[in-house]
Amino acid sequence: MNYYKKSDGERISKSEIDRRVRIAKAEKLQEQRNEFGYNFCEEKGCGRSDGYIDCSHDKSVNDCQREGMSELAYDKNNITIRCRDCHIIWDSKY
Repeated sequence: MNYYKKSDGERISKSEIDRRVRIAKAEKLQEQRNEFGYNFCEEKGCGRSDGYIDCSHDKSVNDCQREGMSELAYDKNNITIRCRDCHIIWDSKY
């Protein structure tokens, strides 16, 4: 089993990171629905609500794990809701 470090030095398994990421994404989507009544792309100038909506990491899960900050992977503040097109553009930049 793969283990990664958190910023406090504690180790966490990949399966636990993945579980927490799924929970954080669901909570992020639910918070947006609770506040606005629907989900939409948060990317500046887009706001699209039709089609696919993704939960996109600002700092990738791989980078978080590699840099010893695994807890950032499941931090809702590191997740932005983007439409599929904006998500693809975001990922191509980084």
